[in-house]
Amino acid sequence: MHSALKGLLSLESGRIVDDMEHPFTCPDTGGNLQGSYDVEWIKANVDRDEIARRPRSIWRWRELLPVRDEHNVVSLVEGDTPLIHAERLGETLGYRNLYILDESRNPTGSFKDRGGSVTISKCKEVGVDRIVLPSSGNAAACFSAYCARGGIEFIGFVRDDSSAVHCLQVGAYGAFTLIIEGDQGTGGRFAEEVSKELGCLHATLPRNLYRIEGKKTAAYEIAEKLGWRAPDRVVCPTAGGTMALAMDQGFRELLILGWIDRMPAIDVVQPQGCAPIVKALHKGGKVEPWGEVRTKSAGLTSPSPGAGERVAGVVRKSEGHGVLVSDAMNLEAEFQIARNEGLFLQPASAASVASLMEGAERPGRPEADEVIVCIGTGTGKNAAEVAGAALGRPERIPPDIDAFKRARANWRENGV
Repeated sequence: MHSALKGLLSLESGRIVDDMEHPFTCPDTGGNLQGSYDVEWIKANVDRDEIARRPRSIWRWRELLPVRDEHNVVSLVEGDTPLIHAERLGETLGYRNLYILDESRNPTGSFKDRGGSVTISKCKEVGVDRIVLPSSGNAAACFSAYCARGGIEFIGFVRDDSSAVHCLQVGAYGAFTLIIEGDQGTGGRFAEEVSKELGCLHATLPRNLYRIEGKKTAAYEIAEKLGWRAPDRVVCPTAGGTMALAMDQGFRELLILGWIDRMPAIDVVQPQGCAPIVKALHKGGKVEPWGEVRTKSAGLTSPSPGAGERVAGVVRKSEGHGVLVSDAMNLEAEFQIARNEGLFLQPASAASVASLMEGAERPGRPEADEVIVCIGTGTGKNAAEVAGAALGRPERIPPDIDAFKRARANWRENGV
């Protein structure tokens, strides 16, 4: 294994920091770091087509990942998720080239696994043996699994509205987990307090660059699956904004390498009840704390995103859109995706598709022939309570043909 990592670039000072001294934020400014890679070495030594013949996982992109020793890689074979051409759904919505990156195929059911693998691998490499993380659910499930795999202690904070399936996963992996009263912002502040008390890593953004370093591999895979072309638009359901930042970094690295010839527009989608980044994009100001969170789209609730300004900057620079959607639209999009394409995604994931529906609040509608990739961030199985409450249980009948006919007629009449 060879990583072309030179070190960690401070986005504030421009200084390259030694990654093996294990800073997760800039030691000078406390700000964001980003992997800095030897582009000329990669151009001379890496054949992008040869990468496709390597064993499947995000680690086939090893030269562009920040782990130096392959013995430190902690993997559950994440990544290489399918890019589905959603033709039937696209016809319904008026988009001929609509794709969904189905991240539900990852080991714990969400896109978090890409960042979890890289984070825990780097923790192992630099000697971090304990992490704390606040989460609405997907991240807790992911990090508890990868910490179990890597032999690192995980302390997870979830919320009252976190899915029972997420809590079950975390418990099954043997992690110490608590429900913290309050919203995601409260959990984040308490996690920071605990990290200082115990001297452990607070593994959320912006304190952990490696989550973005892992998720950027999704951009590589999208370009590869499109024949080494960037899509016209990537649509990211957004809470803290790591996926938008990862899309920007991943496609930008490919552009610098000459493997693609342009950048995509990057859209971020937030629910009406918690939309600090989209509000700033619509009004033209800075990202400010949201206040009371009023949304049932768990996974899209970050009332005070630490990297909010950075995310807004990415959207503006890419000429993307900030889009507002309702909880009802997310649920409808979840069912439209399932019924048209056979993909069962959670409502927060379906927000990317909801952003293309009538009723979405956005500054402009994409062109009908744009190549649009919606990030399907996680499986509906991780939020089964939401879909279950909307659908209810199947009708119960005796084994009688007349009862069957009545039930089927009723099912058809109700438009299911």
